[in-house]
Amino acid sequence: MNPVTESLLGIKAFNDQFIAQDMLQDNRLRMTLLAECIEAAADDALMEELLVHLMHSIYLEERLLKLCLDQDWLTADASEQWERDIRWASKVRKMMPRRR
Repeated sequence: MNPVTESLLGIKAFNDQFIAQDMLQDNRLRMTLLAECIEAAADDALMEELLVHLMHSIYLEERLLKLCLDQDWLTADASEQWERDIRWASKVRKMMPRRR
């Protein structure tokens, strides 16, 4: 990863927090798509297979959330998480080059 990207993201290459949060984001998208497919499926066998995949995604979500909470990468307090996100966004904004 180049130094500018590392500086903007606040990480040196990939780290556990970055990977776990990226996996959470991807898994949430996967769950949404699986739910939409289940809703649209007409074949019972296909619907059952999709449900199995959705259940695995839910289990992964639980494990990733527990990991992130245990490591204090995320907090269960929504207002505190909001403050953390705002501080991070503010840091990124300050590091961006100014337009002339």
